[in-house]
Amino acid sequence: MSGFLGTAAPLVADLTQVGMVILGLWAGVGFVQARRRAFPVHCRWMAWLTFLAYGPILVGMVPTWLELARLGGAVFAQQATVVPFMHGVVGGLAQLLMTYTVVRMNWRRKWPPRRPLWLMRISLALWLLAIGGGSGVYLLLYG
Repeated sequence: MSGFLGTAAPLVADLTQVGMVILGLWAGVGFVQARRRAFPVHCRWMAWLTFLAYGPILVGMVPTWLELARLGGAVFAQQATVVPFMHGVVGGLAQLLMTYTVVRMNWRRKWPPRRPLWLMRISLALWLLAIGGGSGVYLLLYG
């Protein structure tokens, strides 16, 4: 079945792309809340965002990534395989760091580090890099 964004992408890829862009905008709202020092709202907002992001990741991205990894070998050196692999590494690190940060900030305050602001900043930077890279992967594979 074909998707709805005007490319050769399957429907699940289109839904994943749109979902992650919406979650990226949601992260921007969370960033604004933090800058306004609305920390209780910011913490709940980012916790929801972090855990909702697992949906598109597990349903749309991981199966595609595993299929490309399965092809491996002869096609690994091709751009169509290396770029999604790098996106998967950066995105996976971003998601895991975001999850740790959200759990640490909301439920496990004694976990290191004592001042987690740098965790949040690194998570945000990696996640935005992964969203941009994901759009590039989408265009590379289906555009």
